[in-house]
Amino acid sequence: MSMAGPLEGIRVLEFGSFVAGPWGGQLLSDMGADVIKIEPPNGDPWRHASSFAQNESRVFVPLNRGVRSICLDLKLKTAQTALRKLIESADGIISNNRLDTAVKLGIDYSSVSKINPRLVYVDITAYGSKGHMGDMPGFDLIVQGYTGAVASEGKITKNGQPEVVWSSSYIDFSTGYAAANGILAGIIGRGKTGKGQLVSTSLLANAIAMQSLRISDVEGIPSPAKTWFEQTRPGLIERGASYEEIQDSYQITVRPLIYRCYYRAYKTLDGGLALGTLAVHARARLLDVFGLKDPRVTDPTYDDTTPEAIRIGHELVAKFEDTFANKTTDHWFKELRSHDIPCEPLRFIEEMVDDEQVLANDYVIEVDHHTGHKIRTSGPILTFGGGMPELKSSPALGEHTSDILAEIGLSSDEIAELHG
Repeated sequence: MSMAGPLEGIRVLEFGSFVAGPWGGQLLSDMGADVIKIEPPNGDPWRHASSFAQNESRVFVPLNRGVRSICLDLKLKTAQTALRKLIESADGIISNNRLDTAVKLGIDYSSVSKINPRLVYVDITAYGSKGHMGDMPGFDLIVQGYTGAVASEGKITKNGQPEVVWSSSYIDFSTGYAAANGILAGIIGRGKTGKGQLVSTSLLANAIAMQSLRISDVEGIPSPAKTWFEQTRPGLIERGASYEEIQDSYQITVRPLIYRCYYRAYKTLDGGLALGTLAVHARARLLDVFGLKDPRVTDPTYDDTTPEAIRIGHELVAKFEDTFANKTTDHWFKELRSHDIPCEPLRFIEEMVDDEQVLANDYVIEVDHHTGHKIRTSGPILTFGGGMPELKSSPALGEHTSDILAEIGLSSDEIAELHG
C-alpha cells in the first residue's frame, strides 16, 4: 500500500531554532514524519531575519517546509500538561538548545526519557557534550574559524580581511543531516531493543567531518600542510608576518600545483567557467585542445617535486589562465564539452529557480504560503517510489496549536487556557 513517505506514522518533536535543528526536522518531514515544531511565544528567532511579513522571513521558510507549528510558553506551568502529552506521543526529539536551557524548560534527555523511555533524542551542541567547551554557544561562522575552514579557504577581501564561507551555512546544514540520521538510526535500534536513547552530534563534529580529506594524518609521513604548520608558520609568526603573507605561504603549500591547472574556476572573456578535470584522461584531452604539453599528466614516472617541475607547473597555470581569458564562457563550454571534458559555466543561484534540469527533478518547488504568496523554495532531496508526503509550505507561528493539542487529548477548556 502506498504511503505518504516511509516515516508516515512517526512523530518527531523539534525544539530547534536557526538552521541545524529545523533543517533536520524538515528532512524528516520530507520522509513523511509528523514533525511538530514547538515554538515560544515570539517564535523561532529565524522568523525575524530578512522578514517579508510578521513572523515570516525568507530564511525561515526554506528550513521549515512541511512541519507543523505549536506555540507553547514552556516557562509557564500551564504548558506542562501539554508538553508531557506531546512527549508521550512522540517517537523522537531534535533539540539544539544549550543544556542549561533545556533543563530549565524540562526538555533535556534526562527529563523526557523518564516520561517516554522509547524516545530517540538527538541533542545538537556547538562543540560536543564533553570537554571544557561542552556547554558553550556556537554558530556556523565561528566554528568555521575554530576548525580551520576559513584558513583553508584562504579567501581575503581587497582590504586584507579574512573572508568566511558565507554562500552556505554548510556546517549547520551538515549537522541537520546528522540529526535526521540520528533519529532514523535510533528508531531502527529501538526496533531491536525496545528502548530509546540519547544521540549526540555537534557543529564541531560535522565541521571536522566535512574536512576529512584535509585532517587525515599518517604517522611518520606528514603532509606538506602539516610540515608547513610545524616548520614554516612559526617563523612567519615570529617575524610578525601579516595575515595575507601567512595565507600566501599556506595556500602555496596546501593546494597542489596541479590542481591550480586542472580543478578550479577560470575567468573567461565574459564570465567564468568551472573546470573539473580530476581524471587523467580528461586532463590529457584538455591539453590536446590547448595544444600544450604537461609531463605530470602524460608521464606516470615524472617527478613533480623537482624545481624544474614546479617551474613548469607555474608556467602552465599562467598559460591556462591566459587561454581561458581570451574567449567567452559559451565558447569554452561548447568546445570542452564536445571533447567530453567536465565543465560548467559559473552561474548565480538566482538562475536555479528557473533551471530546466532543476525543475524537471522538483529540486525547486512552488508552494502556497499562508500569507497568500506563492513561494519557490528547495524541494526534497530524496524521492521515494513508494509514496511521498504532500508538499506544504512552512507554518505560521502556532498555526497548528489547537489541532495538535486536541490530538493529544486536551479538552477545549484546557486549550482555551493555553491560548490565554
